[in-house]
Amino acid sequence: MKADKRTKTQLLQEVQELKNRISELLGATKDLKETTDGKTSVDSVLSNPAECMSVIGADYRYVAANDAYCAAHNKKKDEIIGKFVADIWGKGIFEKVIKDRLESCFEGAEVHYQADFRFAEKGLRTMDVSYYPAGMAGGGVTHAVVVSRDITADKKAEKELLSLKKAVETMQVGVTITDPAGKILYTNPAEAAMHGYSVDELIHSEVRKLAPRELWKARAADGLEAISSWTRECVNIRKDRTIFPVRLMSDVVKSRTGTPLGVVTTCEDITPRKITEERIKRQMDRLRILREIDLAILSSLDLNVTLKVLLGCLLDHLDVDAALIMIFNEHTMTLRYGESAGFNNSGISRTMLKMGCGLAGRIASDVAPLILSDLDSAETECDRMLLFREENFASYIGFPLISRGAVKGTIEVFSRSRKEPDPDRLGFVEALAGQAAIAIDNAGMFEDLRRSNLELTLAYDTTLDGWVRALDLRDKETEGHSWRVAELTVNIASALGMSSTEIVHVRRGALLHDIGKLGIPDGILLKPGPLNEKEWEIMKLHPTYAYEMLSSINYLRPALDIPYCHHEKWDGTGYPRGLKGENIPLAARIFTIADVWDALCSHRAYRPAYTKEKALYSIRDLAGRDFDPAVVKAFLSMRV
Repeated sequence: MKADKRTKTQLLQEVQELKNRISELLGATKDLKETTDGKTSVDSVLSNPAECMSVIGADYRYVAANDAYCAAHNKKKDEIIGKFVADIWGKGIFEKVIKDRLESCFEGAEVHYQADFRFAEKGLRTMDVSYYPAGMAGGGVTHAVVVSRDITADKKAEKELLSLKKAVETMQVGVTITDPAGKILYTNPAEAAMHGYSVDELIHSEVRKLAPRELWKARAADGLEAISSWTRECVNIRKDRTIFPVRLMSDVVKSRTGTPLGVVTTCEDITPRKITEERIKRQMDRLRILREIDLAILSSLDLNVTLKVLLGCLLDHLDVDAALIMIFNEHTMTLRYGESAGFNNSGISRTMLKMGCGLAGRIASDVAPLILSDLDSAETECDRMLLFREENFASYIGFPLISRGAVKGTIEVFSRSRKEPDPDRLGFVEALAGQAAIAIDNAGMFEDLRRSNLELTLAYDTTLDGWVRALDLRDKETEGHSWRVAELTVNIASALGMSSTEIVHVRRGALLHDIGKLGIPDGILLKPGPLNEKEWEIMKLHPTYAYEMLSSINYLRPALDIPYCHHEKWDGTGYPRGLKGENIPLAARIFTIADVWDALCSHRAYRPAYTKEKALYSIRDLAGRDFDPAVVKAFLSMRV
């Protein structure tokens, strides 16, 4: 049998077929043994239609025969009763086989033998025959009771069983046959070798010697009556006391009456499968970890938080003791401390390396990993090497952090015991190195973007300041007015709960509220006396000029509410559009109060500044007409 050329599935199917056939054959053999062992009584045989029974007198004539005996010879009872044995069996068989045994029986002996007979020309059969002496009352042995059974099929089964045994012995899967109490009756070489024994060492021993003590399960013989088969995965134990995972499939062998005769079990060493399953589980866990780190990178702008998550995952799911990330500064060409986990000494946070120096410097310079199963054999690395020795680190793994083709730093992993490089571990560290590089790169890009935005915002504000100064230079009487009203407007807006983003635009709008006056001629804007009707119509155009000037500038468009609407009034009598009530933007409603307050409290060529009390009275008096009453209330609560 070439078992090594068959697939595992085919092998298991063949084993199951063999187990089924073994069960049948063991049951048949047991039934035969129960029938032929002991001295079966004549009465029981007569009542058993499966047995051939006859009674022969001392004159070698048939006295009685049951239906089974007659059917076997294809004759009726009256064709047998009274006939000579030789007439039924033939003279040759009678002289060579039967006569001597009958004579021994008549002498008082019990005779049992097996022989091949030909029944009624139906073919040669092997018969199991028993002769029992029987006597008449008050006399000696006068009759022989002959019980015979056709065991041709049983003999064939025994031969097949021997053939199957040879097949099982070549199987690569373990096969064991036990009695109901768990004693091993048979085991094949594969089963014995799997557990480190010879076949002879296992025969007649307890099957539970193959299982760890804590997994022993007592199975009483009567408990097997309700079970036909079962499958389980557990661990078995070898002769050297090491354990290994197995898959067991058991079938209970029963007699025709349902009595458990034994258990046939196949045993498969599933160590390779378990290793594969564990590897797949680790890979799935690590993919989940990488996903968690991705989410941390995307959801946090704090690089240290992200790196802490990354190193925490590394120590939780990899058999290492400590890890360290160094970040590369391309301007100073140095590696500075980024984040660490698992260190006992805080001194590691103060370390810095030049490119090419020390283990991390070499990794960053060579842009290549460095693996040391014996860290003591590494070259001296100044302060860091002293720290490593104080931490009792024995082995080391280091990877460069590379993103978009550029080195961003290094990741170093330490163990306090010597460990040979493991491809699985190295692959995971390399994957984490890629995540760390992305996190550092993203943090750098975000910082660059933040700096650029800050510089751009400062440039915007500087431009606004320039425009405001231009207005002040043009109208000396209102110098400083724009900054004062901008500050007051921001304070009122904050009191009303505006967001910080909204307040940025409110401040810009307040500073530029009079930007439209750049379009008003000096003769009108700087006229010392009152304006006539035509001049006033021109002056009222400055909100529209502001809208036209600023609406094309994207970053100032959200600030347009104040320059365009700061002359609108709550009662709808304002300009340029005559908006009323809450149709006026809130920013403009706030600014209008700040603008009037600053104007009232400032000296003008045509009037002195109002006192605080007089200015407050004027603001309160204009609520509901020029001003939003709710905004006036908020303003008064701030000023009083």
